[in-house]
Amino acid sequence: MIVTINAPQFDIDGQVVAEGVDPDGLDGFSRRVSRVATLDGGAAINDFGYSIADRTLTITWRPRTREQAENVRRMVQSYGRLIVSFRDGCYLGAPERLTPLDDSVSLTFLIEKRLDA
Repeated sequence: MIVTINAPQFDIDGQVVAEGVDPDGLDGFSRRVSRVATLDGGAAINDFGYSIADRTLTITWRPRTREQAENVRRMVQSYGRLIVSFRDGCYLGAPERLTPLDDSVSLTFLIEKRLDA
């Protein structure tokens, strides 16, 4: 899968195209549901529906070059919000964590809103 990571404003180096992204976390989502135990041994369940803002993406890929990995690091350090696009849509969100692995990079991204809807 191909994912693009972009700066939210003009930045000459503010785009990275990540190819071969592991799709874990990109397809999953959850609903705003809570469960509280009741005195009679049952449970009260509150379901407040689905919100795109509850999604957390974990994007793991092998950078093509060292410069690509350093560019993502620079954007995560410089911007409080980034734009991530993949087959599901285009999203604005906060980069929570960038983790360098042995031969790949992992970015945890907290979605704020969908931009293309």
